[in-house]
Amino acid sequence: MKFYIRLLLLSLFLSCMYPASKKRFTDRQIAAMIPKYFDRDHNSPNIKRIRIYGKDEQKYLHLEIDVNRNRYLGELDYTLSAMANITQYAKYPFDEFIVVMHPVVRSEEPEALRSNAKCTIDYFIHKRISRKRWSEKCTTISSDLETFDTPSSVQSDPGKMPANDPNKNNMFKLIFFVVICVAFIGFLVKRSAK
Repeated sequence: MKFYIRLLLLSLFLSCMYPASKKRFTDRQIAAMIPKYFDRDHNSPNIKRIRIYGKDEQKYLHLEIDVNRNRYLGELDYTLSAMANITQYAKYPFDEFIVVMHPVVRSEEPEALRSNAKCTIDYFIHKRISRKRWSEKCTTISSDLETFDTPSSVQSDPGKMPANDPNKNNMFKLIFFVVICVAFIGFLVKRSAK
C-alpha cells in the first residue's frame, strides 16, 4: 500500500513539473527581449521599429532595420535568426516574420522580406530543412513595400489569436494523466484488497 502512495505522490510531483518545463512569453515580453538580444552583439544591425500585430487571423512580427550594403546578407540572417530564437518561446505562436531593410545609403530603396515563422524556426533552430528549400519555399523578398502592407496601429490581442494555447493543451494532458494514475492506483488497491 505504501508503494502505491509513493507512486501517486511521485506521479503528481512529476506532472506538476511538466507544464513548467518550457517558459512561454507574452508579445510584450518578446518585443522587450528583441533589443536586448541585438545589443549583445556589436555586429548586429540597428533596429528602427518593432511591431507585433494580428491581421487576417495571422500573427506577425515586424522588424525594421538599418542595413549596411557590405554586410547585407549577414545582417538579414542575424535578424531572422534572432527572431526565430526569441519567438520559439512565444505563448501564442507567430505565423509570419517581416523584416524591412532600410539601406544606410538614402538613394537606395528599402527592401522587405516575408518569411513563414514555423519554417524559419525549423531552418535556424532545429536545422530540419536546407537553406535552399527555406529560401525557395518560405521566404519572399520584394522592394515593393505595398506587398507587405501592414495595419497602421493594430495591437495584437491574445483573445483574437488562433486557439493554439499551449498552456491549455498542457492542462488537459495533466488532468488526463492524473485521472489515469488515480484510476490505476484505485484498481490496484481494490485488487489487493480481495
